[in-house]
Amino acid sequence: MNKTVLSLSLYCCLLTGVFVSSECLAEQGGRPDYVTLSNFQFGPVNRWSFSHLREVLPTVNIEHDSERVLALEQSDGFVSDFSVLYQGQEQPINEIAQSWYVDGLLILKDGDVIFETYYGHLTKDRPHLMNSVSKSVVSLLAGKLEDDGVIDLSKPVSHYVPALASSGWGPDSLRSLLDMKDGSDYTEDYPDFGTTFRIQDCAVGWTDADYCPKGIPRGGYEYFPTIGRNESNLGKFYYRSGSTDVIGWVLEEATGQPLAKLISEHIWKPMGAEFDAFITVDESGFVLADHGMNSTLRDLGRMGLLVMNKGKALGQQVVPADFIEDIHAQPGDPTWPYESPQNLEPYYRSFWWGKGNDERDISGSGIHGQTVRVAPEAGIVIALYSTWPRADGDNTDQYWEANEELMDALVAKFR
Repeated sequence: MNKTVLSLSLYCCLLTGVFVSSECLAEQGGRPDYVTLSNFQFGPVNRWSFSHLREVLPTVNIEHDSERVLALEQSDGFVSDFSVLYQGQEQPINEIAQSWYVDGLLILKDGDVIFETYYGHLTKDRPHLMNSVSKSVVSLLAGKLEDDGVIDLSKPVSHYVPALASSGWGPDSLRSLLDMKDGSDYTEDYPDFGTTFRIQDCAVGWTDADYCPKGIPRGGYEYFPTIGRNESNLGKFYYRSGSTDVIGWVLEEATGQPLAKLISEHIWKPMGAEFDAFITVDESGFVLADHGMNSTLRDLGRMGLLVMNKGKALGQQVVPADFIEDIHAQPGDPTWPYESPQNLEPYYRSFWWGKGNDERDISGSGIHGQTVRVAPEAGIVIALYSTWPRADGDNTDQYWEANEELMDALVAKFR
């Protein structure tokens, strides 16, 4: 049986309902035997695995500081349930959560909790896979280290990592990588298991599926130097997760410190995280900067508040304000590769998605339904963890569009 296809019994579990029943996928103490390296990313198995990733993959810790925790107080306007105008009709949030595989939803208004609830296997103190929201954390770290004079975003990758000099990223500036406008030949199309992104999973130990090529380099330190160049990509936004992994490597080389420790010391501790986070690591010691980080929902919300407050937390400037303001202030991208409403001018800047609305909302976004939305004019931060069965939902834009519409509806509801 092809390892990339779920067994019929697991698929039937998904068909019985959006929330996988305990009869279908009962936990039997510890790591369930239905979880494999080739299926943990996909539904219905990811309903368990995204909240238990340390039982699936090797990880390294990202420590918080128990003496420095940003309190999240309950708002006077706190609600335990609500309905919202969504997809043309008023719908209860619990029904929306069931339809869209939501694991946890936290809404902060003016820094206080106005709504918080958990579904599936997620709890208040349990980390969940961020997927590509990891990129947005790495961005904040890069902004901090640039401000400290440790890196120069105008310098090329090869200046910091000679091992990548002959790769597709070698001659490109760090700034071009942060905006995903570099000249690498990295490809990313989730239904296509032959693209660079999927083969990368094989190299870093995220899958042992049958599509993995024989003789592939093992570990990120060997794999990323093999990625070639496509000069025609330079200066144009194409989503390429590997550029974040290269930035992570650059930050390690520039500081002589592991990425997990850098995130802990420069972002996680000073922002007032309540819990440790963690990030996956391969057999070579390469951490997966682009989609390997895990945190609690509340700490994802705190990361959103850090951005909302222009890089400040607990009275300290953690990330330079001008770095945050630059993310919000970008004009629309005239070569934007995706369809978007005519009244918006979307863009991508420093591993954050700019909505391009008048209020300059931005988001960190990850496959399978991970989101942190920062709406500064409305004073709202939304943190959302989900487990869509497939990376992009069902091979259409339906999930992405529905998720974006939900974020807009929640901002409108609580502004």
